[in-house]
Amino acid sequence: MKVLPTAIEGVVILEPEVFGDARGYFFESYSQRKFDEQVRSVRFVQDNESHSRYGVLRGLHFQKGRYAQSKLVRVVRGRVLDVAVDIRRGSPTFGRHVSVELSGDNKRQFFIPRGFAHGFAVLSDEATFQYKCDNPYAPESEGAIAWDDPTLGIDWHLLPGDVVLSPKDSHHRGWRRPGSCSTIIRITMLNILITGANGQLGRSLQRLGCVSPHNYICTDVAELDITDAGAVLRAVREQGIDVIVNCAAYTDVERAEEDEPTAELLNHKAAGNLAAAAKATGATLFHVSTDYVFDGTAHTPYTEDGTPSPLGAYGRTKLAGERAVMASGCRYLIFRTAWLYSEYGNNFLKTMLRLTSERDTLQVVFDQIGTPTYAGDLALALFSIIESERYAGNEGVYHFTDEGVCSWYDFATEIAAAAGHDKCRIIPCHTSEFPTKAARPAYSVLDKTKIKTTFQMDIPHWREPMIYCLKQLAE
Repeated sequence: MKVLPTAIEGVVILEPEVFGDARGYFFESYSQRKFDEQVRSVRFVQDNESHSRYGVLRGLHFQKGRYAQSKLVRVVRGRVLDVAVDIRRGSPTFGRHVSVELSGDNKRQFFIPRGFAHGFAVLSDEATFQYKCDNPYAPESEGAIAWDDPTLGIDWHLLPGDVVLSPKDSHHRGWRRPGSCSTIIRITMLNILITGANGQLGRSLQRLGCVSPHNYICTDVAELDITDAGAVLRAVREQGIDVIVNCAAYTDVERAEEDEPTAELLNHKAAGNLAAAAKATGATLFHVSTDYVFDGTAHTPYTEDGTPSPLGAYGRTKLAGERAVMASGCRYLIFRTAWLYSEYGNNFLKTMLRLTSERDTLQVVFDQIGTPTYAGDLALALFSIIESERYAGNEGVYHFTDEGVCSWYDFATEIAAAAGHDKCRIIPCHTSEFPTKAARPAYSVLDKTKIKTTFQMDIPHWREPMIYCLKQLAE
């Protein structure tokens, strides 16, 4: 098998070795081993076949997000012109196409990776067309481009009067708005990759993504190992990712002191891998960081340009992740937050809810000051920035928490009161009364002026979302 490159990297033509004699011919039409070695590793899961007459034009079709398809196409009878259009945002060949004639005589095959629109036109009286896919058909993720959009400049080798289209293919939108030379119509949804999707913030984003016209692709370690740089780049490139939201982190502050290498891997190296993939593909990275990058010795809210000085392993590794993102050259927005809680996972609110229902007395520290932040509010902030696409041109570091200030003691008493757990007496105590391996910042209040003015964002006081979260838990 010969592999012939085309004008677009990754799109290749395959020519088999044909053995013929007076009896006929034989050739190996597909070998998984050879394909993996000579083209790329792809696991095809479905074979399809269509039969069409002269002039039939099918396309230009694609599937979005997690259902994006790589295709290996061939013609077993007749002749077709097969076309692949690069729709990968950030690709150096974005909007360009490759066309190749496939026939039962030349026995060529055409490999089209994920991130391309595909179509073909029948040039012979009849044609039988076959193709392999690495994802099944998913109608909810379908997209299409008008076959005759003039800005694409595709010569289909047919006279316009000979073209036969399905009713569906007759009404696809074009690539660009009339009169525009640069603005691309939203022919595809944005593809948004969420890492750490099973965590508090990730699950809150999943819930919002369900009502979006865009495609939120939710992954956790089972779907994507973000410590594997190669796997990250492949996923971002093949799925045509526009925005990466990194919610993944090693957040066990105590354990990080004993296992800093693991925290370093997840909080620093993985962030660097995502940033490198964003740089390589033109995606924008939303990276979530923490108040723990500061030492908590301030007496006024920390601004984005405050000098970081982490106290422990968790803060050090998160700061290293921030710096890796900044140094990568990608487009990024870093969001530092603090005191996160939600309906999901383990967090302070849920712990206090349980303990105040079980105990008569409870000690909670009063000398650590910050802002309880509902993960749903942070998710909504990220979601609104993505949906409005206002992240372009507004890259940088931002602070986000809910409004207001309190101690852990104040927060606990409010939780107990709102839940009706008035039989539990909550006693304020000093941090020194509960020694821990990891030092906590005594003051974690973050200044939110920048995010509020940049994105015209209203942020609720922390009591309001706390009540909402408690109601959600009670249902």
